[in-house]
Amino acid sequence: MKTIKYNLLAILVLLTGFGFTGCSDADPEFVHSNNLISAMVCMADRNSLDDPTINGTIYEYDKNGKLLEEGFTAEEAEGGSGVITFIVPIEQRKEFDLTAVFLRATLTYDEIITPSLTYKRHNILVDEEHPDGMVISVTSGIGTVRKYRIMGIYE
Repeated sequence: MKTIKYNLLAILVLLTGFGFTGCSDADPEFVHSNNLISAMVCMADRNSLDDPTINGTIYEYDKNGKLLEEGFTAEEAEGGSGVITFIVPIEQRKEFDLTAVFLRATLTYDEIITPSLTYKRHNILVDEEHPDGMVISVTSGIGTVRKYRIMGIYE
């Protein structure tokens, strides 16, 4: 019985020691400042390979609202925002409802999108009721935030 008490006491001391050490910060090489979306697709259904998907066109702007040219650096984009457009041919309007689509974004490293894009349909249709489409935030590993406006249009 004494042995069990000593073992329990030793385990309790070890667990208490771990509790006081806390979690350490992540190593700098695993925390990134990037908060850019490199690609986004819009899907009518997230389960079927036969349903249409549309690739979004991404426009990135710097902190002064100037459109960035292809090949820009993350430093040039810092503090700015983005616009992602999805143009759906008017003939596909019935099979591709822009008021209820699934979105998938390609990110790098440790970025977080809010509101979440997973397992939920989103309304990205630009109309009189929703002139701005949908707005999301992308937060980098160091906490910087970039806003993206997602806009779906029938053409």
